[in-house]
Amino acid sequence: MGMVSTQRGRMAEDAAAWYLRGRGWHILDRNRRTPVGELDLVCREGEAVVMVEVKARSGNLYGEALESVGPRKERRLRAAAGWWAAEHGGEFRLRFDVVVVALLPDGSLHSLAHIRDVFGNRG
Repeated sequence: MGMVSTQRGRMAEDAAAWYLRGRGWHILDRNRRTPVGELDLVCREGEAVVMVEVKARSGNLYGEALESVGPRKERRLRAAAGWWAAEHGGEFRLRFDVVVVALLPDGSLHSLAHIRDVFGNRG
């Protein structure tokens, strides 16, 4: 029997946080709810504050996962990031990354893909 979506999401976020920490990133916030949306992971990589959207999949469906981060999701993430930045004292060099985590039916990690700067440098 498969895992419920919330369990799969939490396991994917744990895997993404573990992966990023292993590369020297600092996790500043997790599952941060704002009035305009939720941020899965807020991290610091060097001078950049990176908003990381985590997508959990039960297979090797990276394209499908990335397609779910379209213009509507971008607007929500940018608005939530602005809210977070205002709460934390202002101006940050922000970037938006996606981590796609593929889990096996038992919940173990199958693969992980980190896509940096998914929205480019569009304001």
